[in-house]
Amino acid sequence: MSMASTQKEIKGGHVLAMLLAFFGVIIAVNMVMAYFANSTWSGLVVENGYVASQNFDENLAKAKAQEALGWDVGFAFNKSSVKVTFTDAKGAKIDNLNLAGRLQRTVTEKEDQQLTFGWMGSGVYSAPARLAPGLWEVEIDGKGDGVADYHKIFRFVVKADP
Repeated sequence: MSMASTQKEIKGGHVLAMLLAFFGVIIAVNMVMAYFANSTWSGLVVENGYVASQNFDENLAKAKAQEALGWDVGFAFNKSSVKVTFTDAKGAKIDNLNLAGRLQRTVTEKEDQQLTFGWMGSGVYSAPARLAPGLWEVEIDGKGDGVADYHKIFRFVVKADP
């Protein structure tokens, strides 16, 4: 008894379908990876890395002096303002600071805003802001209470309304 074996013939249409499927999968994976790379990038950028590195020791000394103050800085936000609260190492509210700030997106400069903080009492300072959903960073610079420079950065996410 003999078994007849039938082989299927590969035609041009089959080869075309296999090539399209192969490259389609590669392109789809690349598009997904590009989307995630672009949407989750932290946005850490400096104008000139070499120049920024030249001030490292000075910036480190300032950071250590700032940490030695023992200040506790709280941060809160809503869609129309940002608030910071300053207390010293003993828990007393710090009310005599001059604060300025920059509100920035982490990836683009299109929605960057300068912030002007006003004193609200009890160590609370508030600044008006326009916050759209997404990742933001606020950089606060302050002077006063015997401190020449105080610098703090907060990174936060504004969630979209459901």
